[in-house]
Amino acid sequence: MKAHLVEATPGGGAWGHWVLASPSICFLGWLWLDLFGVFSPIHSRPAALLLGAFIFIALILLPLGYGAHRLVTSFPGIFQQAGWTVQPLEQVKPEEQHIVRYVGVSKERAGTDGRRILLRVAQGWVYLEIAAVLVGAVAMVPLFFSAVEFGFGS
Repeated sequence: MKAHLVEATPGGGAWGHWVLASPSICFLGWLWLDLFGVFSPIHSRPAALLLGAFIFIALILLPLGYGAHRLVTSFPGIFQQAGWTVQPLEQVKPEEQHIVRYVGVSKERAGTDGRRILLRVAQGWVYLEIAAVLVGAVAMVPLFFSAVEFGFGS
């Protein structure tokens, strides 16, 4: 069924998205600050950490989150309309809502401002977190068989 797609707006300022994405953000931030502290030419540890945090936010956190959001929302057919609110162009009976397959014929993105950028970044980091879990689950199967073949776990 044909539908119009409107960019979804997470409730509560996307705090739930930030909480969901916090494990990977905290891990990458910690790793970045440790590496930055080791290789920084600045001899003051607090100044190096402050500069490292600013660089992490500007060069890693914001671009990766925004890019992941843009990638996922650019292909609503592949990612099941993730990041979009579906507005059917035809009437759908309530009992048929769960069996109808919607095909987006038009997309309407929300305006871009500072708040919207942070919402998109939060959504993007959730998408990255989901991708990390799925890739990890698939990668663990051959790693398990490889470890068993070399005698681990026996």
